[in-house]
Amino acid sequence: MKYFQNELNKTLKRFNKIRLYHAHGWMNILPMKYLKKNPQRYNQIQLNTDTHFNAIIMDIDDEELLTEWNAVGLPTPTIQTLNKHNDKAHLVWLLNVPVSKKNRKAIKYYKDIVNSIKQLIGADKAYQNHQTKNFLNEELYRTTYNDVAYDLGDFQGFIIKDEKYQDDLAELESTGSRHIDLFNNLRRYGYTIAKHKNLQEKLEKRAELLNEQFDEPIKPKSIIKSVLNFCEENKNNFKAAAKQTAGTMKFKKIKNLSQEQYKNEVHKRQSKSASRTADIKRLKASGRIKATVEALLRKKIKITYTNIAKHAKMALRTVKNHTKIVQLFTKKINGAISSIRVIALEAGGACTLPLKCWLVEFQSKNLQNEGDIRCYQHIISG
Repeated sequence: MKYFQNELNKTLKRFNKIRLYHAHGWMNILPMKYLKKNPQRYNQIQLNTDTHFNAIIMDIDDEELLTEWNAVGLPTPTIQTLNKHNDKAHLVWLLNVPVSKKNRKAIKYYKDIVNSIKQLIGADKAYQNHQTKNFLNEELYRTTYNDVAYDLGDFQGFIIKDEKYQDDLAELESTGSRHIDLFNNLRRYGYTIAKHKNLQEKLEKRAELLNEQFDEPIKPKSIIKSVLNFCEENKNNFKAAAKQTAGTMKFKKIKNLSQEQYKNEVHKRQSKSASRTADIKRLKASGRIKATVEALLRKKIKITYTNIAKHAKMALRTVKNHTKIVQLFTKKINGAISSIRVIALEAGGACTLPLKCWLVEFQSKNLQNEGDIRCYQHIISG
């Protein structure tokens, strides 16, 4: 691997030595610099140690579940490592701050997040969450890297059930799963009426209304029961959570300014907020499009605006507005590590070129042999 992303470097620098696993099963504890010089010698490395959790690691054995993290709205994994021979993968979310195993509360919070993510995306529930595929070994794995590390708080909204769960009651977009959509919408409604005497009756009525919005209704009984139990157990926590909510931009309160200065400050803050919102939307769309393009290529389905929109569950116009992003992801399918954030910002605005116009450049820069070229030519141009 010729270079390292900033967030990955920050995590690896925590180790003077790291436990490495050979393909034949034996392991060594060696200096980090040795791994960087000889990544091809090892197939797994241990990111989570006996004293700290440095990452959230998911083991995905079913190819159909590779993009399930995107469907449920989880943040984009920092590292996605796919075995070139069997399509089994590991998803890794690096943590900004390692979680000490001496802190019982932090460990419980961490494990609640890990167990919830396993359930949401269908990951291996028995996986021990310590070692992961050696994402530096490009001979064995195809790795995609997103230059972002996370805090545990970024996953708070995905905890399925936790006695100290707090939420800001924000609206959710559709995840593509009827059960998850019903659960998310119902629980958020439940938090607002948690102290009402007829809580169960109101939850049942709201579930019935939400269920009618689906083309094929589901059986909501177990979901209602889960939300009801959680709301009853935590009905005194939600008000406190609302009071503690802070502004995302963390602006200070405006004081002692003239009318003109006040207007300028407000305009400045609105511009920053609008820019941040636009970047978040672009990154979110980029993650969804990337996951869809990879899925279409694995299944050898023709890459068109219509197919991307259909499989990503996005509006056709939105996909066309992100044409450059589709182009960049398609060009990087050869396994090079790439940052979704960099690609999204690099793409900028919309592109009017049809998808087939990229084929020549794509072939020359990313495909290794004539067989690859014919295969992807069929996929892209039909």
